[in-house]
Amino acid sequence: MQSSRELYFRILRHTLVYKWPLLASMLSLGLVAVTEASFGWLMQPLIDMNFGGKAGELPLIGKILPGDITSNWPLWGVPVALLGVAVLRFVATYVNAYAASWLAARVQHDLRGLMFARLMRLPVATYDQESAGVLLSRVANDVGAITQANTQVLTVLFKDSLTVILLLTSLFIIDWQLTLFCFAVIPGIAICVTLMGKRMRRLSLFGQNAVANLVRILDESLGGQRIVKVFGGQPYEEARFDQAAKHVRHAMVKLDTTSALNSGVVMLIVAVVLAAIIYFASLRSQADVLTAGAFITFIMQMLQLQQPIKSLTKVNEQLQRGLAAAETVFGLIDRPSEPDTGTHTVARARGEIRFENVRFRYGSSERWALDGVDLTIAPGEVVALVGGSGGGKTTMATLLPRFYDPLEGALKLDGVDLRDYQLANLRQQIAMVSQDVVLFNDTLAANIAYGAGQIDMDKVRAAAKAAYAADFIEAMPKGYETQIGENGVRLSGGQRQRLAIARALYKDAPILILDEATSALDSESERQVQAALDVLMKGRTTLVIAHRLSTIENADRIVAMQGGRIAEIGTHAELLTRGGVYARLHSKQSMSAISPSGEEQI
Repeated sequence: MQSSRELYFRILRHTLVYKWPLLASMLSLGLVAVTEASFGWLMQPLIDMNFGGKAGELPLIGKILPGDITSNWPLWGVPVALLGVAVLRFVATYVNAYAASWLAARVQHDLRGLMFARLMRLPVATYDQESAGVLLSRVANDVGAITQANTQVLTVLFKDSLTVILLLTSLFIIDWQLTLFCFAVIPGIAICVTLMGKRMRRLSLFGQNAVANLVRILDESLGGQRIVKVFGGQPYEEARFDQAAKHVRHAMVKLDTTSALNSGVVMLIVAVVLAAIIYFASLRSQADVLTAGAFITFIMQMLQLQQPIKSLTKVNEQLQRGLAAAETVFGLIDRPSEPDTGTHTVARARGEIRFENVRFRYGSSERWALDGVDLTIAPGEVVALVGGSGGGKTTMATLLPRFYDPLEGALKLDGVDLRDYQLANLRQQIAMVSQDVVLFNDTLAANIAYGAGQIDMDKVRAAAKAAYAADFIEAMPKGYETQIGENGVRLSGGQRQRLAIARALYKDAPILILDEATSALDSESERQVQAALDVLMKGRTTLVIAHRLSTIENADRIVAMQGGRIAEIGTHAELLTRGGVYARLHSKQSMSAISPSGEEQI
């Protein structure tokens, strides 16, 4: 865990990249601070000269500037100076607002880019263990909170600190003895800031986690809204959401009340000191130590001190919220990416796959998902994996693109360990079509050519035709430029599968993984998809995971899995003759096909 100092300087490093906007913001803030103090400086000559009849005397400004500048001002001099200060303040305020806003937005943009890039490169295990909603909240919400520890804190620290210094300097010039009372407020403020800082950090982190949990529940409920409706889960989801919203509400209340308490105590200390100063200033004015203008200026600038002091007391609250957000943001950015230490590359693999005594288990599970698997798949061979749930079929397919690595043994492609391949190059050799097709809210052409960069429309049309998808695509109003909605919601199940097959054809990888690609389709759609799959599998090393055994009868070899081990290997006819695991599975499916329920019993 990084300290507050390390987190803050890390945020600053991202800010200092844009030195010119930062410099413009700081310079304009300095001008704003000077103009705020100068209003008080001009009040003394306004009262003593214009209304007190003491023309030519500028007691406060005369102590700061040379006498020839401050002597014999005309009556219109101070009003003109006030107007000039107001115009300067307006320009400086606008420049600062623009520069600070640009800077904050740019830093947020950079951090979101870093977070998204890291999310794209995190190991698959991360997404198996963490909710997508929580990760979404980190990118969407927490980055915004960092602005409070970035430009807002810099603004307050620079402008308000400079304002306080200028005002205190003015007060010292007017009457140094009275000004010493101002310092009585500093120890009290320091104590409040110290006591409240750690609590604000804890509450801010609690609030961010509460919001992340709320987003997670919202993401799950909206994403699964069809299941929620069919199973009558609305009351349950509403209760979950209400509970999460309560945590967010409690966090907000605690944060706001702590902030109010901190600010209130500080302002109470300031008020007590201010009351004492006003009393003693009144005594000195009656003794003719202070002129009327100097007294009014002193009181005015004392009152002006309240706002910057209040902002400075609240800056710790903003800082702690920002640091709490920075802790989660940089925690995500610093997560290790997928291991990619390999250097071996190949233009196009031959496609020989070899499992050598591979053992693997998920996380802290005590059960081996794969327990000593030995299997060699020749280039261009179609091998089907069958077996009951938990047999290890999907795990074998998961290891091939290195979503996970074997814990023991080795998995090789063309005789080279997968870990020796450059990760991107390895995955260039693999295409995948699964039951749960993932499509993007883009055009049909973009989905077919996904990941290829430049879209070759001739190649897109050829892939669609080979996948038996060209007919339904060309029948759409905009053809290949039709937007398909979120995850292809406007397409049927069979159309989505054929689009996924077209995508695999467009990639033209030498290795193909089919993960139950036809299991969720009706008979007519299955025939169309199977015809497209037959085209796709030609000349490719293919690993097929299937529950419907009728779809893999023509495979070169069938591997029956049981308990993470290979139970038997052979052709469809050979395995039926043996009467082993495959024969029993086939028998169960044959019986379920003619049973009234029609349910598969694998």
